[in-house]
Amino acid sequence: MGALLLGLGAPTPAAPIAKLRVCADPDNLPFSSERGPDRGLYVELAELVAARLGAPAEYFWWRSYFGRRTVRNTLLSDECDAYFGLPYDTSFMSQTVALTRPFLEMGYAVIAPRSPGLAAVDDLKGRRVAVQFSSSPQLLLSERGGFQLVTFREPEDALDALARREVDAAFVWGPVAGYFNKQKLGGAYQVSPVAGPGLQWQAAVGVRKREESLRLAIDGELAQLGPDIARLAAKYGFPSGPTIGFERVSRSRVPLLAADNPVATAPPDTVRAGRSLFNQYCSHCHAPNALSPEPSRDLRRLRARYGDKMRDVAVSTMTEGRPTKGMPTWGDVLNAEAIGKILTFLESVQN
Repeated sequence: MGALLLGLGAPTPAAPIAKLRVCADPDNLPFSSERGPDRGLYVELAELVAARLGAPAEYFWWRSYFGRRTVRNTLLSDECDAYFGLPYDTSFMSQTVALTRPFLEMGYAVIAPRSPGLAAVDDLKGRRVAVQFSSSPQLLLSERGGFQLVTFREPEDALDALARREVDAAFVWGPVAGYFNKQKLGGAYQVSPVAGPGLQWQAAVGVRKREESLRLAIDGELAQLGPDIARLAAKYGFPSGPTIGFERVSRSRVPLLAADNPVATAPPDTVRAGRSLFNQYCSHCHAPNALSPEPSRDLRRLRARYGDKMRDVAVSTMTEGRPTKGMPTWGDVLNAEAIGKILTFLESVQN
């Protein structure tokens, strides 16, 4: 019914927000926590959004492991107005829930002692790999074969076994692995996001379908908070390294690029590192892998727009930003090396 009402006329100007009522899990670090020094990425992000909207944030705490039932008992029961961390999926409760732009990409990851030889999931064949029962990693590795799977009920149990060296690696939910690595392992382990079917997704903020003005207000603030979101992701240990696949990528399988493209001589590892950085810092506005369907956000046409000036324009835009067009300043967050890797990746996807 909310969608039908929106179609009756032009949207009215957004009214000032008296307070931002946030749906949150009371015990779900690194995402949210009702108590303790660490409040979680979602809570800290909600505070930033609320402050920019000039309104205090209030919280309605409800455990999130009930899935859609949680959304019905919180957001759709009018107990709160904004749910940070819903899946960015147009089919997710689309009759009743409207989503903002995605603000974070996350998914499953492999955590293991740092090793230069770990470049793909298949490098763990023959080793003891901890997985959560009935998770996507357990199903995928079972079908693939060759792994010594050790199954646990919760990802934290798998990580505890890794810390005790009862297993050689764990293939579990990436944010939990990253936070555990930072809090309990001193950051000594390698946490690698894994690309594959059903392994990576994006998070957005959900509001009730009829609350279009609130959705637009939050969406506008998220567009300005990219550097802050990156800072929070780093604070809570969210995986940020290069994404690995199941098989090693042979250099001979990397497609040849046009001779006039400077990335043609760049090592494939640099392109992959740039892609990972792009997906961490830029995908919330420009879509994962720069595949935005919106022409104004499609970075695959930078060379067509700027020709030989593409690199200079991109560097200037990233370091100085374009505040009037919603592009934040990244110069204080990304160093020259990181920006260079992102540019190398962008050069590899130019149409």
